Amino acid sequence: MSDRSELEALREEVREVTNEIIRLTGLRFSLTKEIDRIKRSIKLPVVDYKVERDLKSSIIDACNKYNVDEHFGLRLLNLLIDEAVRMQKGMDKHTKAISVIDMFVLAKKMEREGSSVIHLEVGEPDFGPPEKVKRTTYDSIERGFTHYTEPAGIPDLRGEIANSVNKRFQINISPEQVAVTCGGRFSVYASILSTLFSGDEAVVIQPAWPAYVDCIEDVGSRAVVFKTKLEDGWRPDVESFSELLNDSTKLIVLNYPNNPTGKVLEKHDLKAIVELAKERDITILSDEVYLDYAFKPYNSILEFHDCKSIYVSSFSKSYGMTGFRIGYAVSDLETIKKISRIQALASTSVPEFIQYAAIEALRCEDDVKVYSNLIKRRIKLICKELKKMEIPYYEPDGTFYAFPQISQDIDFDIEKFSLDLLREKGVCVAPGTTFGDYPNFVRISACQNEHIISEGLRRIGEVLI
Repeated sequence: MSDRSELEALREEVREVTNEIIRLTGLRFSLTKEIDRIKRSIKLPVVDYKVERDLKSSIIDACNKYNVDEHFGLRLLNLLIDEAVRMQKGMDKHTKAISVIDMFVLAKKMEREGSSVIHLEVGEPDFGPPEKVKRTTYDSIERGFTHYTEPAGIPDLRGEIANSVNKRFQINISPEQVAVTCGGRFSVYASILSTLFSGDEAVVIQPAWPAYVDCIEDVGSRAVVFKTKLEDGWRPDVESFSELLNDSTKLIVLNYPNNPTGKVLEKHDLKAIVELAKERDITILSDEVYLDYAFKPYNSILEFHDCKSIYVSSFSKSYGMTGFRIGYAVSDLETIKKISRIQALASTSVPEFIQYAAIEALRCEDDVKVYSNLIKRRIKLICKELKKMEIPYYEPDGTFYAFPQISQDIDFDIEKFSLDLLREKGVCVAPGTTFGDYPNFVRISACQNEHIISEGLRRIGEVLI
């Protein structure tokens, strides 16, 4: 047989094998539908991580038997699991949670139609940026700072950020370890995109800002959720958490102070999670945008020097600069280069004049303290009113939010409650299902003045009577 004939024969065999893979995939999907039917009949959850772990162990054995790279085999398995979960959730009309943005858009529509709405749903403070930041913004435009910049940000700003975090955490990072991004949200997305590949896994501790899971799934990776509980003070049990980690786990996402619970992770728990990450060579993405609103001692991932990590922060919360869309990431040089390349592809750079405004913001420490004390008073007010109404809650250690348990009824529909509250009482809150499997909770934001917050809580109380 000639080489060309042999090549064609091999290609035909590859086609046949590939077709067989598709046939078996279709069979697997049929079995998935049957599994879903049985799960529903006996009220089992869609996702079962123990079953997944057993399956992964079997796949590793099969990879070794058939000389397939086990990392490839696990990535392929994760793709199949993701599709099976998507199919099962797709059969449930109520799977897609109503988001904060959905609530905000509906509230704005009501306002345009003449209704008055109390906004307790969004994490956008009613105070704007410090006056010095405003003036610097105007002056920077006047001085012609309206051009493209380096994708990673202007050197002066990167240097000021490095100095700021070095002073705060007693560390020694260089300006080259900083990437300035179009908001903290883009820092999160670029960090995930620079770390994960299709079929990889990332563990997210919930309740959590929904963008983490959305971004992980958007890049073709699998989000593995670790659920915490109010009765545990939203503290993650590290031993149980460790059971979710495997060879496919490439990222752990932390967000403390936490949105929506206000939880600050205890140092010993953070240290234990760092040790787990080091043992398995896992990167930790730590979103610390609320660090200036921590009401108790707080530890940053940047204090753990021997851990692979990406620290994300933003000017939106600390300085009331939400519309400026400027954030930043701090990590090793190679990761920062990746994040900067992604920024170059997506948006070139943060506008030049906004970067100069951010430099001025870093000098406004007194304003930040005023903002933090203001939010702390409002959080105390929310807790006081929740206590009067005998609504269970965890008193936040930080952030803009409280996350009370509105009902203990297992069949409670928090999305219907939130929509009815908006339409009938003109109060907009974020349903707990936005942040994970929390159908009895709402997130209440402390971003309005105390009179408005009090009135909003009064109306919530009227509904719950």
